Amino acid sequence: MKICCITSNPQIEYIKSDLEKLGKLSVYNKQKLNVNDVVALAKDSDILIAGSSGIASISKELIEKLPKLRFIALLTVGIDWVDVVFAKSKGIVVCNIKGANSESVAEHTWGMILDLAKRISEFDRDARFKGAYKFNDYKGKEVFGKTLGIIGLGDIGKKVARGAIGFNMKVLGLNKSKSAVQGVKLVELDEILIESDVIAVCAPLTRETKNMISRKEIAKMKDGVILVNTSREELVDKSAVIEGLDSGKIFGYGIETAMMTPIPPDDLYYSHSRVVVTPHNAFNTEEADRKSYELVVENIRAWIEGKPQNVVT
Repeated sequence: MKICCITSNPQIEYIKSDLEKLGKLSVYNKQKLNVNDVVALAKDSDILIAGSSGIASISKELIEKLPKLRFIALLTVGIDWVDVVFAKSKGIVVCNIKGANSESVAEHTWGMILDLAKRISEFDRDARFKGAYKFNDYKGKEVFGKTLGIIGLGDIGKKVARGAIGFNMKVLGLNKSKSAVQGVKLVELDEILIESDVIAVCAPLTRETKNMISRKEIAKMKDGVILVNTSREELVDKSAVIEGLDSGKIFGYGIETAMMTPIPPDDLYYSHSRVVVTPHNAFNTEEADRKSYELVVENIRAWIEGKPQNVVT
């Protein structure tokens, strides 16, 4: 059995010996490969281990050109870059690493919330590059006792909610499954928009969630709301957020942008001082790396044993 791993960050030492026991292993440190490049490396592979940083898209075209492929082990939780439906039609099982980096992303979400509330990065940038030092120009907000709204109560959203306990916050949550979450009052989106002082977007990118926060939704928010999106960038309308920042409707915005994609110097995000941008780094911790790769091995082993886990549909 041949196993091919393609990613821009191959921390394979965690699991190399385990994978070598399961098949003949090839590892490639690559970035955003196209179809032909992937085929050249993985054409005879039974198992493909891949992250979206290494392969631009696991598309129908790519899958068709990998005739021996039977299992795809994703190094991501999100699946919007994979044609899962076509893979399934070809009998290929696709598994993700659900939960492996949720702690890291939840902590990053709180890092952005507190950064924006206290205007830390804004003051730091201005102190470094503009000589700013007057504290009265950088008045922040406390989050203690305020209301936190969480859009999406999956593994990440639940951990973000847990963090609110220390700040004695009321927590409202939108949960597609309607399953109860301890410490969270389940509500519809409008109530989150109207009642929340801080809003965290933690939902996956789907057809239904794309641009789910735009001008109409922002207009319903409290004046001076803090908005953080550590999910996919496309969930929140970019120009609408900038307008909200300019008007004062939004106090600060935290955004995780696309993986391995540079942000142009004239980008709209950089036009406003109260935006904190990280180019897809919320998941990126030593602990999440280890858990992610270890879960990949578990997923492959479970599939080989005929009991696949973390299967995406």
